[in-house]
Amino acid sequence: MLDINKIYNDLEKNGYAIIDKFWDQKISNEIDDYYTNNLLPLIKDTKIDKFGNRNFSLADEELNNSPFEKIKKSSDFINLYENLLKMNHIQIKNKIDVHNVVMLQKNEIDTNFKVSSKFHFDAFYLTAIFPIKIPEDKKKDNFASLIIYPNIRNIAMSSYTNYIFKFLTQNSICRKIANYNFIKKIFNSKVVDLQENKIILFYGYRTYHGNQAMKSNNLKAQAIYHIYNPHKESRIDNYVFNRNKKIRKNKLVN
Repeated sequence: MLDINKIYNDLEKNGYAIIDKFWDQKISNEIDDYYTNNLLPLIKDTKIDKFGNRNFSLADEELNNSPFEKIKKSSDFINLYENLLKMNHIQIKNKIDVHNVVMLQKNEIDTNFKVSSKFHFDAFYLTAIFPIKIPEDKKKDNFASLIIYPNIRNIAMSSYTNYIFKFLTQNSICRKIANYNFIKKIFNSKVVDLQENKIILFYGYRTYHGNQAMKSNNLKAQAIYHIYNPHKESRIDNYVFNRNKKIRKNKLVN
């Protein structure tokens, strides 16, 4: 059983929580098979980006007959995020939306970039990440660990104010400033490593986050669950999600 009170306290105190996987070995075996047969072959269809990586992502209906849907629908998972949202005083009137993304990244060229994904705030309130494959080279700066500036904002009054805030913080200047040591100290930034059979949980909407650069010909695959979009009915959100879908499709250049 998951200790939801402890998880909530860790989220409030540390900005993240590490929890054990809550599915059985059968689903873990299905994940391994899906990775080998469905995900890994796609890496050959991607181009090398400016960070020196080949990478792509698939989401929801793009993940045909995947075990990730079983995790998404599991009673343990639903109970976890429903209780955490209640403890955050979020009133849910309709079914909670959960957006599932699976990402695979393979380093091919070492670059001078310190990150492999840009700092951003998620559109969804709660984010859960679990590794499918962890980089083998776990030396410092090679592990593609999660970097967070935890819980530095609350839910915006509207979708428009949300995107104004994102526009002001998700740009090249702010992302560069976020790498300065004194900024990291002021905002209590933390580096969170992926661990086998463990799930990283944090408030993605409230937390400025990205990933360290991955180097030395490493490979990483992870499943991400984004939970509860406060601005679900917004036209801007619909536009962004449709744009992201096109970006995912264009990553796979057959």
